[in-house]
Amino acid sequence: MTFNIKYVSNFVFTFFTFLFFCLPLVANDHKPKNVILMIGDGMGPGQIKALRLKLDSPKTDNVDPLFFDQYLVGTLTTDPIGKVNGEERGQAHSKDVFLVTDSAASATAYSAGAKTFNGALGINDKLERKTTVLEHAKKRGKKTGLVATAQITHATPAAFIAHVESRREYNAIADSFVDNRLNGEPVIDVFLGGGMSYFKREDRDLISELEQLDFTIVTDKKQLNQASGKIAGLFGDIAIAPVMERTDNDPSLAELTTSAIQQLNNEKGFFLMVEGSQIDWFSHDNNIAGTVSEMEDFADAIKVAIDFAKKDGETIVLITADHETGGLSIGARYEGENYYEFNMGPIRRLKQSLNAHTKIVHKDKSLSTFLNETGIELNKKEEKEFKKIKEDGFEEKKISRFLSDVINRATRTGWTTRGHTGVDVYLYGFGPGSEAFRGVNDNTKIGQTLHQWLELH
Repeated sequence: MTFNIKYVSNFVFTFFTFLFFCLPLVANDHKPKNVILMIGDGMGPGQIKALRLKLDSPKTDNVDPLFFDQYLVGTLTTDPIGKVNGEERGQAHSKDVFLVTDSAASATAYSAGAKTFNGALGINDKLERKTTVLEHAKKRGKKTGLVATAQITHATPAAFIAHVESRREYNAIADSFVDNRLNGEPVIDVFLGGGMSYFKREDRDLISELEQLDFTIVTDKKQLNQASGKIAGLFGDIAIAPVMERTDNDPSLAELTTSAIQQLNNEKGFFLMVEGSQIDWFSHDNNIAGTVSEMEDFADAIKVAIDFAKKDGETIVLITADHETGGLSIGARYEGENYYEFNMGPIRRLKQSLNAHTKIVHKDKSLSTFLNETGIELNKKEEKEFKKIKEDGFEEKKISRFLSDVINRATRTGWTTRGHTGVDVYLYGFGPGSEAFRGVNDNTKIGQTLHQWLELH
């Protein structure tokens, strides 16, 4: 038998062209059974770079990548809507003014795939109730969960279960965890965070109602580890303790994520949203030490989710932020300092939170403990500022801000605001379907895509 070499060559070329171009399309067409959406509140490029520097090995020449850097697929714009029914919301502004989002509007884009105005949850700009991906997942027979280190009624988790005009309606949002039902049962199976004060109230005892609905109420790590089934975890009256102030009774975000996945994993699949909430809070305070510690906590939770997805094979993990907070820059110019460098040393040496150091300084009327721990030397300007704080009555709020400013100067950390910024945020994806998010997308892309997938299940 003889072979036509040209024919064989064409066949081989065609065959491998098919493999190269078509097989990825087949793989990408496979919709995930489980979705884990992870939101680092306030986590912009600066916060990610700061974590990279904190975890960098001194044994390597260049800055080491984070383990999830390899899963970067694109970026998301975070723009909200500024007008409702033709009328401007908030301060009057011209058409030239770009509005910066808050967590509620951005989280609603993720949960409902719809644009809305700042402060709104689960509704669009016309005040119409929009189905969230959590509600949609429950309609498809999947289990659902929310995890946050803020109060579980805070804007980001609330956007997946509540439908209100104002994120400040904490009691009404808490009511949604009981009242938002499908076929007589709450649409949520597991929720873990802070916020007990909103569930145990004089006007309504949601804790008793949840127990009647077969939820196990847990308030510390030991109880969480022993619980199973439907779980309502409330680990503080407001928020869970920040990383640097946690005790052995306080669960980490990784532990909360592990527990949620264990309870939600089932044959029909699940939807889980996990928020690293307090990255945002410390960035609002321009507290680089607190920001980095919360970022590390969030990264540990990301690892839990990706490790599960690798073993499971039918789970997509999406990692992003609702917006950036603080306008964080890695490197900043301070008078008399070299501004082309960044010094992670004081942050690495810090063993206590700045809140703890504030109380020590207030009690001792001295900076010695703080300076000895961080290895920082005050400059003349800071010495004058501290003397002025003493003369003005030694207020804890002023001490706290002073300590943050000192660490910012010593590390060369820059901040442009104590609010949010409008920069795009990174989007990482691992698992089936992650290719769908490649490139620069509007934040509604997440919600719209998840809804489309749920329609196919």
